[in-house]
Amino acid sequence: MEDTTAAEEKTVSLTILRTAGLVEPGFFQAVAEVVRRYNLTVYLSTAQNIRLLDVRESDRDAIMKELAAKGARFKGTVKFPLARVCVSRPHCKLGKFDTFALARRISDHFEGWEKIKPKVKIAISGCTAACSGPLTTDIGIVGTPVGLDVYVGGKLGALPKVGRRILRRADEDRVIAVIEELVTYHYNQPGKKLRMFKLINNDDFPYPEAV
Repeated sequence: MEDTTAAEEKTVSLTILRTAGLVEPGFFQAVAEVVRRYNLTVYLSTAQNIRLLDVRESDRDAIMKELAAKGARFKGTVKFPLARVCVSRPHCKLGKFDTFALARRISDHFEGWEKIKPKVKIAISGCTAACSGPLTTDIGIVGTPVGLDVYVGGKLGALPKVGRRILRRADEDRVIAVIEELVTYHYNQPGKKLRMFKLINNDDFPYPEAV
């Protein structure tokens, strides 16, 4: 929740987290009703979440309570990052697997996970076109005809960097185990806000070589 300054009253933004960017009709309607009633602005973020702008600070708690009753989870209350995904199979003919299903599996597996520091991002792509940016994020998963590849240490920004491929032809169980290993390693490093690209050349990094 980031503060901004309004002419009459201080306003904030609320980010509603959505696994794989999916929004059910009933929840979509509940959000729309809140937006109309409180005269808010809706921003669909690049992280595939719903961000409500122009929330008056005096209305924030009531809005959060109302939407939480409809199943909303808010940024700041969920520690483990939700994966950014492309649509993939069956919605894209290039997709090699169901990215939505894997995103849900990851979210369920790490539900309530406490050993996580800020700045870790995860992206999942159904094929090597990599539309969701898995090659330029901390942990990226890419579908291929023979399984899943995992990349680590990518980033965007002023000096973008392609991640190191550390795993090839894996199944989903192996991918989830590797994510757990990587976020645990990240958590155990000194510093509060670390990107993976700063860690992959450490002597004790668990995947020192590209594959």
